[in-house]
Amino acid sequence: MADNDSQKKTTKYERKLERRKEEAARQKRRRRTTAGICAVVVAVCAGVLGYQAYDKYQQTHGALLKVGSHEIGREEFDYYYNTSINNFYSQYSSYASYFGVDFSAPLDQQSYSDTMTWKDYFEQQAVTQIRQVYGLTDEAAEKGFTYDASGDVDEFVKSISDAAESADASLDDYVVTLFGENAKLEDIKGYVEQSNTASAYYETIEDGTEVAEDEIQSYYDEHKADYDSVDYKVCKIEADMPEEETEAETESAETEAASETETLSEEEQAEIEAAEAEAAAAKEAAEQAAMEEAKKQADEMLGQVKDEAAFDAVYAKYATDSSELPEQTQMTKSSVYPTEVADWLFDDARAAGDVDVIEDAANNAYYVVLFKNRYLVHEDTVDVRHILIKPEEVAEETEVETEAAETAAEGETEAAETEDAEAAEAARAEAEAKAKEDAKAEAERIYEEWKGGEATEDSFAALAEEYTEDTGSAENGGLYEAVAPGDMVQEFNDWIFDPARKPGDTGIVETSYGYHIMYFVGTNMESWMADIKDTLKNQKLSDYMDALLETVPVKDIRADLAYLKETEAETESASETGTETAAASETESETEKAK
Repeated sequence: MADNDSQKKTTKYERKLERRKEEAARQKRRRRTTAGICAVVVAVCAGVLGYQAYDKYQQTHGALLKVGSHEIGREEFDYYYNTSINNFYSQYSSYASYFGVDFSAPLDQQSYSDTMTWKDYFEQQAVTQIRQVYGLTDEAAEKGFTYDASGDVDEFVKSISDAAESADASLDDYVVTLFGENAKLEDIKGYVEQSNTASAYYETIEDGTEVAEDEIQSYYDEHKADYDSVDYKVCKIEADMPEEETEAETESAETEAASETETLSEEEQAEIEAAEAEAAAAKEAAEQAAMEEAKKQADEMLGQVKDEAAFDAVYAKYATDSSELPEQTQMTKSSVYPTEVADWLFDDARAAGDVDVIEDAANNAYYVVLFKNRYLVHEDTVDVRHILIKPEEVAEETEVETEAAETAAEGETEAAETEDAEAAEAARAEAEAKAKEDAKAEAERIYEEWKGGEATEDSFAALAEEYTEDTGSAENGGLYEAVAPGDMVQEFNDWIFDPARKPGDTGIVETSYGYHIMYFVGTNMESWMADIKDTLKNQKLSDYMDALLETVPVKDIRADLAYLKETEAETESASETGTETAAASETESETEKAK
């Protein structure tokens, strides 16, 4: 497998240096062209019309930002700005209202936070992307990293062309729709090439970021509570709280009180307020009494629990819901509720047989908890390759077909309408069944193709890259590494964690996603180790990017970006506060010396 990965990387990067030289030459030609144009425009700037033309040109083509040593023009900034919006929309469009953003309205009129609009937010995302891309490609050039992004660019152009055709729009118009009024495909191809070069270089950083076993062990030793599991018994005793008024009753009472207040004298209003205060105090006293009674019950049970057998013997007598099982096994800290119980269970001082009463004030209850043991679960993860073949989606009825059906249905009896609906449902079910059969047949064909060839893991990976419809693993030859129990859909999970499973096993598994041609690679490290390894690796990569971005400062040349102004103001304020604090400290020091 290692040899195959190495070969793949060599093919992926071998012509990168040549491509970068070509790009550098293009950039040089562009700079010369820009310089020539600017010289001509400046010569015309003696008149008012000439100045206006120059100003308009600068707004469109002049430098907007300086990122590191690079000047970023409007077209490039707009590409990243609109890419940020497009990515957000494609991922969260169904939940946009939850985020408080309406893409049909101006983004600069919608608040993202107290200090930023949604326009500010997407501008911030654009600047972050630009810094990352230039930081990575600059370092890549320094390290002599080579990558040929032509395939990525070709794929991008094809996807844009196909989308434009589907939208019945010209390619140029579609590019403008996606990336801004100044967008041109040739320029965007350069941005796509650079972005993919940055991504490819980052992948090498990611691949080269190692996490040693002693690092994993040290991290576990410091964060045991996050990875251990516990077994315990618990009895929930809820307080019998006084009934709360319904929302409708509360609103009705408030409305009535407001109406009465307008006609009551001050003395009568004071009497009402006193009565309300008395009622509130009585309610608070009733709630307190209910909690005290629940605590009394919990303490009474605690006094009878000497061991597990005693706990089980009295559980039904005290539990608010005795149908709930008291036994809890293999529970992680994050899965224990409430947090007060979790904190008690995962206290390092906890010992087998400990029992206590724990209050849950937020939910008006007490828990009698008996601790059994705490331990680290030892279960292996696995590596697996798969090729996913999805059934073709059955198209929904078109609007024209729906209108035609509604027209035809006018005047029909209810029985006839029901019959038509049942017929349509049956036809759809038949189409979906046919799509599943076709997907299964295709999966079986690919499986036979693999078995008829070299029938190795490498040949399976090659077929996965060619056929799989799982975008999450396509580029890795269908590979998922360190898969833990429960990570995958049930049927997939059951197959890979079958106790009889051996390296090299293959088969076809049907899930709700479609048909998976499976190749079992083998077992990997234990689940807790894989989790910590991911955590430490992500932290190292985050630290790497933070350090890299420190070398890529941003200068807002035109002071157009509101969020940067806010950031600069905060920085200046913090700096001034620090200076004032230092000055005050120095004054105090001098005073002490004088004493």
